[in-house]
Amino acid sequence: MQEFQTFTFDTFSFDPETYVGRFYYSFDKWLEAFEEVIEFGAPWFEKNLEGVTLPVLNNFLFQVHLALGISYYKLFPTVNLEVRSGYLEDDQLEFWEKFYKNGLWEFFITNEIDPEGLVKFKNAGATVDMENMQMNRNYLLSSKNFVNKKSLLLWWGGKDSIVSNSILDLHWWSEWINTDVDLFVFWKKDSIKQKTADISWKKIFFVKRHISNKIFTLNKEGYFNWHVPITWIIAFIAAFSSYLYGYSNIILSNERSSSEANTEWKWMNINHQYSKSFEFELDVHKYLQRYVSQGILYFSLLRWMYEYKIAELFSTQDQYFTTFSSCNKNFRIHKDTNIWNQSLWCWECEKCVFVFLLLSGPLWLEKVIEIFWKNVLDDESLSQILLQIIGKWDHKPFECVGTYEESLYAAKMLILKEKNNLPKILEKHKDTIEKACDFEKQKVLKNKLSKIYNDHIIPEKFTQFL
Repeated sequence: MQEFQTFTFDTFSFDPETYVGRFYYSFDKWLEAFEEVIEFGAPWFEKNLEGVTLPVLNNFLFQVHLALGISYYKLFPTVNLEVRSGYLEDDQLEFWEKFYKNGLWEFFITNEIDPEGLVKFKNAGATVDMENMQMNRNYLLSSKNFVNKKSLLLWWGGKDSIVSNSILDLHWWSEWINTDVDLFVFWKKDSIKQKTADISWKKIFFVKRHISNKIFTLNKEGYFNWHVPITWIIAFIAAFSSYLYGYSNIILSNERSSSEANTEWKWMNINHQYSKSFEFELDVHKYLQRYVSQGILYFSLLRWMYEYKIAELFSTQDQYFTTFSSCNKNFRIHKDTNIWNQSLWCWECEKCVFVFLLLSGPLWLEKVIEIFWKNVLDDESLSQILLQIIGKWDHKPFECVGTYEESLYAAKMLILKEKNNLPKILEKHKDTIEKACDFEKQKVLKNKLSKIYNDHIIPEKFTQFL
């Protein structure tokens, strides 16, 4: 494995006929170089560049270029990241450094990389007349008027995005909302996303990603690899897509639970779900408003509630029970074949254990077993995972699971409901769970997990019915 000194954001291009974007990166002046291709020409959606200007187009593409780069930078994290495809103000440099560092903390831990001194963004190409900076920014922000109020709902085919869709469906007629909603899918349009979308009766707005195959080649040669939060890349892909096709709202389905850290490392709280956290959502919202477009709003419709509350709402959506999945192994590329895994449940990961436990609250155990095709909590090899997610062993898994408290509360509720028919690993740890969640704790958690919270940035027209 060769060591590198500098990672460079080289250049990008966009074809107005095909809507294909090309993004170029390199280590040490093209010693290793990469091309990524994104197809923004969504089938069945009308292309319309009316009102689009070249400076604004390039500004959006520049942000996409920076966001996509993390997939290549993590091959060998360098101290310096040179930006040659555009210019960043001081606040922007600070934003992107935070963006990369917080998103890569789990990567650093897993690969035993000391991040001290890494991730230093610097301008190395474009020059800007600082006196005209504010004037140029105002021009970029006001160059296109978003009057149609259309919305893109990020779609995974899981319980959270389904709940967001059900909320929007219940109030599609409301004068407060008055918005058409399409489902946004990035990278791969698998059968889970397609089948759940078919049930929703909504169109999929699909943006296809062609990641450089050199990533997989270099991984096999020993270069670094691990999880990169895809949500942060999607934030900027969706923003550019919104600009091209005239959407004014980018709606996510990230819940309050996602802001809880998994562990602490080097005096920092490390959150696997950083790109789903409220902190990230607020940062991206402010960044888009200040530097990209004031006509596009970025927010989560579920920020006001915990996973436990979402499970209660999802329990009414039985039309999706045989097609949805919240197992993240469906969204991973196999390390040897480079092929995406495709099944509803793996029955062995932290997410399967958590979702099975969570749904056992509002649904009867027999129904949850029917959804999963087996009783996941009867597998004693998953005992350690149960202890992790309720906060009784090591740290919370690096997975998209809820808070310790809602996992503990869900376990306690299942014990009360099925005391004569407990799954094996709940029976094994029954005393631990009951001791951690006595009657008083149970009452506190019931109130906490059922409340609606006000710390969100959901636009007023969407909060009228929350």
